[in-house]
Amino acid sequence: MHLSGWELWVAAALLLAGGELLHGAFVLFAFALACLPAALGAAVGMGIAGQLGVFATAAVIEVPVLARWAHRRRARRLATNAEAIVGKRVRVLKPVGENDDGVVLLTGEHWKARSLAGAIAPGTEAQVIQRDGLCLLIVPLERGSP
Repeated sequence: MHLSGWELWVAAALLLAGGELLHGAFVLFAFALACLPAALGAAVGMGIAGQLGVFATAAVIEVPVLARWAHRRRARRLATNAEAIVGKRVRVLKPVGENDDGVVLLTGEHWKARSLAGAIAPGTEAQVIQRDGLCLLIVPLERGSP
């Protein structure tokens, strides 16, 4: 079976796009898109040097454009679920220590917590600094903190 030039470029685009599904950084996708103008060049009878030139030009243009788009997309992502817990205020229900887990109240739910700043007594307001699995790592809030 003999494949023409444009068929090879489309096959390369499909392989690169499939690889992007595994990779996820938009680099392979940029090269997959760059294969399409080269396939068009092959379909209209352009030589291999012209096809490679079109591919290279398209890749040089598309890689930074897609990288910028991916960066903006990641930057505007909202913190959800577990990511949104960090920075929240909690009320200590059972004493919390650096080596002893206690219990805190976060948005009406009881959570296991561990202190990063010594013992914290019940009734104290604290802030979540980090999450370690299902355990919250907290520090006490200073008086007058927002």
